Amino acid sequence: MASDHPIHFTRPPVTETVLGVQFEPLPKFRNAHLGAFWKRLGPEWPTPIDAPALVQQFERFGEAEAWGIAGLLLQVAPILPDRIQVRNRDENRMVQVQNGRLHYNWLGQGTDYPRYKRVRPEFDRILDAFRQFLADEGLGEIRPNQWEVTYVNQIPKGTVWNDSSDWAALFRNVVLMEADLSPLRLEGFGGEWHYEIPPQLGRLHVQAQHGRLATPDVQEVLTLTLTARGPAGSGGKQSLDLDAGLNRGHAAVVQAFKALTSKGAHEYWGLTHDNSGT
Repeated sequence: MASDHPIHFTRPPVTETVLGVQFEPLPKFRNAHLGAFWKRLGPEWPTPIDAPALVQQFERFGEAEAWGIAGLLLQVAPILPDRIQVRNRDENRMVQVQNGRLHYNWLGQGTDYPRYKRVRPEFDRILDAFRQFLADEGLGEIRPNQWEVTYVNQIPKGTVWNDSSDWAALFRNVVLMEADLSPLRLEGFGGEWHYEIPPQLGRLHVQAQHGRLATPDVQEVLTLTLTARGPAGSGGKQSLDLDAGLNRGHAAVVQAFKALTSKGAHEYWGLTHDNSGT
């Protein structure tokens, strides 16, 4: 999915991005270390919240694994609040840490998307700080087994669409239910699609959903979420290292977003091609 001309939208509909690494759980790591790491982040990160731990996920390949993508994940034991989410003062960044995962979120909050070339070094600094914390506490080293990149795009009504009849023209190469089943009229839709990042380097998961935001004016939106994940380190035969995996995942997300949406939408969002990264 590499491109000779990197894609750039001057007004993208992206409202949240997540860069993450999953690693083998550390035997000596305890919940108390989450609080200790939060303190190490300093006064710029004043707001911690407890959250349930995320289960380990792995992108595997082969016929059985492919058919299991959309299956239910059974959790026998209750998931305890073993993850910490810490927001910065401006409420536009979030660090999420648990034993086995570290995620770094950019949160829109009405600000312009800062682009990958800026967010990625921020993620790297947090990851380096976490690695140093583990070393100082004698907790071991991170052994990455999966990389992850997520982009959440919210496309409000009144921008590139006004009615359900516009959806088929907005999304290209996506199966939509027929908008006109006279006398019935389509009111909403949702779906998910899964793509291999060849050669078995990971997967791109695409989710599209129509809904309403819990805002004072109850804004109607289409949400398009793209998540790229793949094995890192020794996680599989075709594993990329963390750096290459994040870069490949970002490229897959951006290329797919362009491929799935219309030229008219691209014009509205200000599609350009440059060499400075997206």
